Amino acid sequence: MHSWQTLIGTLRRPPSLIWMVGVCVAIIALIPAIYTVVRAFEAIGNTPLPPSKMLQSLIINTVLLASGTALLSGIIGISQALLIERTTLFGRSVWRIIAALPLAIPPYVLGICVLALFRPRGIIEKWLHTTLDMPYDTLPFHGIFGVWGSAVVLALSISPYVYLPVAAVLRQGSNHLSEMAQLSGTKWHTQLRHVTLPIIAPAAGGGMLLCMLYALADFGVPALLRLPTFSTAIYGQFTGQINRGGAALLSLPLILVTLALIISEERLAGRGGVQINRSWRPYVPHVLGPWHWLAQWGLTTVSVAAVGLPIGTLLFWASQAPSANTIAWGTLIQTGLGNLLFVTIVATITTGLAIAPALLLRRGGMIGVILTRCSQAGYALPGVVVALSVVLVVNRGISTLAGSLIPLVLAYIIRFLPQAVQSLDAAFMQIAPAIEEAGQSLGRSAASVLQRIMLPLAAPGIRAGWALLFLSMIKELPATLLLRPAGFDTLAVRIWMPASDGHFAEAAYPALLLIVAALLPLTLMLSTHHHPSTSKHEEAAWKQS
Repeated sequence: MHSWQTLIGTLRRPPSLIWMVGVCVAIIALIPAIYTVVRAFEAIGNTPLPPSKMLQSLIINTVLLASGTALLSGIIGISQALLIERTTLFGRSVWRIIAALPLAIPPYVLGICVLALFRPRGIIEKWLHTTLDMPYDTLPFHGIFGVWGSAVVLALSISPYVYLPVAAVLRQGSNHLSEMAQLSGTKWHTQLRHVTLPIIAPAAGGGMLLCMLYALADFGVPALLRLPTFSTAIYGQFTGQINRGGAALLSLPLILVTLALIISEERLAGRGGVQINRSWRPYVPHVLGPWHWLAQWGLTTVSVAAVGLPIGTLLFWASQAPSANTIAWGTLIQTGLGNLLFVTIVATITTGLAIAPALLLRRGGMIGVILTRCSQAGYALPGVVVALSVVLVVNRGISTLAGSLIPLVLAYIIRFLPQAVQSLDAAFMQIAPAIEEAGQSLGRSAASVLQRIMLPLAAPGIRAGWALLFLSMIKELPATLLLRPAGFDTLAVRIWMPASDGHFAEAAYPALLLIVAALLPLTLMLSTHHHPSTSKHEEAAWKQS
């Protein structure tokens, strides 16, 4: 009996409909990954492999980009979290919002602005030449290309993936450990190294691994800054040479590396959590003193580079562009509204499908865990690989769907379903098992408990997960470029097409519209994430104890 409950879950096991949906979702998520691997092995011997020097270059560039992005994102995110949450920094509530704002700006938009401003013979070098009579090639503007230019752009854009979880841990942290360290005579830097950093290490490590996954999958920034990576090579094989076998072969090492990172991320998840008990003390912020202005300067520099530079550049281009005619504006608005409607529908569908795996992960026993892990197979497939696998499956098995929106919808669901499952799993974890048991003890069925108790209680987390999905989907580029049917454009495509041809000013209006569209879900996500009243309730409870 015990082994059977371990296999299928306890008496609180989800209803049959959840099991059916979970199985279907797992199958859909697995088919592209399996087909890509099978297609790659079929291509061995029939498709010429890339030159060894090219493969070596791709491996080195991809590894360096992922590692450099994770390192820089960790430095930026951890520093921001420590300054904002653990010091007497002025305007902390405002800085909490500013530190998360880069999520509203796609990395390729920042890359476009950096490329236009800092490339050789770009806007800044031309201004220095005409205004200060500085000869061309005096400054090393070519340094923006390659690994470190791409890593800096990506780190500035995705450092909130480190900042947000670390800041959440620090906000919930207790001061009693620091008090004990002070009583033993340790200095602040020793407390930081031996007390604070070990507490935030799991959250910081998970965020940095997420940044590595993002860098492995990113296509736009390396393509703009002339850095050959596996993602750009796969895209080139698919679109340039129409070599799908070669694209599948190049996908294998990327899948293996991504799987290794996912396993590492899962081992970090759930470790080092903050426990609030009777020994909890509200944290006393560290007094910055004369270092206050240096901290303000550092935060301002990062924020200007990540947010001010792209928005300022886009506004400048928009002001310099000739007045758009009615047809152009009408087309742009139509594209924007269609993009918003499309992403809203797909994000809602993906969130609904993620409910079943999220419930099975915690309440479905061993089989539920296996099904949930299978449904997260899209995590091991970057956008380019997901698009490639969907194209291969559709062309081989369901050719009638080719040229429609269905392949693009499937790619979005497979690509972002793991993200939705993680968000909903976190929401369901907040519900105590006793609440479900109480509902069932009153004679309610498992389906009724889910509908009337669990989903309403998890609603804030579900809304935040939906907002994060919307934010990610509206910025998606490579899958959209490869799978969009004729006549269907998104704001990301309207940005990329002119920018890739060097017409940066034409990308200004759609880029600004995309940023505005991303602000609403970001605001919804932050309102759920910060919970400003939480610390007050915890402090009041501590004072009463």
